[in-house]
Amino acid sequence: MEWGALLGAFGVGAIFKSVVDEVLSRKNTQEARKYQEKREAYLGLLDALHQAAIAPSNASSKAFALWQTKVSIFGSERASSAVQGMIDTNDGPTEKRQQHFSELLAAIREDLN
Repeated sequence: MEWGALLGAFGVGAIFKSVVDEVLSRKNTQEARKYQEKREAYLGLLDALHQAAIAPSNASSKAFALWQTKVSIFGSERASSAVQGMIDTNDGPTEKRQQHFSELLAAIREDLN
């Protein structure tokens, strides 16, 4: 009788371990996907910002707006606010725009670490 109970306990333990492993695997996959989406959004935004700075055009403005939207979806609120601050101070003092850009970089570093 004791052997049967012991074997049954090992079976339940194996099933429990399998369930826990599956849950952890799914969680890790989701976290990796979220990180990849954030990374892509941030790199795309920085590239679009660079293109808008070196070759201002309607197309580069549209590309920047697209990446800004992706950052607002996948990135942090802090990064999204910093991007909006850059846009709001585009025609204002350079210091304010640079301050928002520095805030964006800090948010990206924090978000991707």
